[in-house]
Amino acid sequence: MSTRLLSSAVPDRVAAIWDAEGLGILEGAVTGFASAAYLLDGSAWANARREEIADRVVDVMAARAWQALPEQSHGRARRVARRCIAYSLAADTTRADGSGTARSDCWTLTTHALELLTIREHFDAAAHRARELLGAAPQGRLLAAWQMVDDALGALDRTRHEWVGADPATVAAAGWVLVDRMSRLLIAAALVAQSASAESAQDAELLVNAARRYAWNHLRRPAPEAATPTHVQRSADLVHAFLTPGSIP
Repeated sequence: MSTRLLSSAVPDRVAAIWDAEGLGILEGAVTGFASAAYLLDGSAWANARREEIADRVVDVMAARAWQALPEQSHGRARRVARRCIAYSLAADTTRADGSGTARSDCWTLTTHALELLTIREHFDAAAHRARELLGAAPQGRLLAAWQMVDDALGALDRTRHEWVGADPATVAAAGWVLVDRMSRLLIAAALVAQSASAESAQDAELLVNAARRYAWNHLRRPAPEAATPTHVQRSADLVHAFLTPGSIP
């Protein structure tokens, strides 16, 4: 059977759950995580903890910005975007509450999304949708968030050839970096768009702060590079050596 045919009933079910309930699951996890914020004082430890809570709150705000968009507006990117966003919801839930189930689901959702991202039409549709949402450069503090998304889109284009047409089973070894990047681009662009159209100064302040922080947290990494068969073999060798007593120096 072709390694491109990775899908099964199980990935479809996992993706369907995160697609339908993922935002609610993430909101619940972050609400529990953030509940301790009221007890924090002004100590160094408290400030560090509050910063992490704020990062998780921003993840929820960004996911809401994406969910607020009409699904039909995504056009040709609708199907691949759904799979990518499902991954990011599970990954962010893991960050918020350490859920072992969500972490395991991330692996399933990665391979599920790669089935489409390794196909030119789907890869390009997702990237185009992010660019479409991002729009023209804004003015003011929102420009920093816009620039980070724009830079990340440029970096994605530089490694596109490594993913499009690749064997999904091979690139799955580092596939989460592409699925994560594509989902963050889509979500960050949606948040920038929502920030630019905020109805009040108070809303704009919160949304712009969230857009800047979300892009800073998720899009400043190197361009996503695909794994090769050599990389896959080296990973297997490392694991085998670790499990063989006396094999690691």
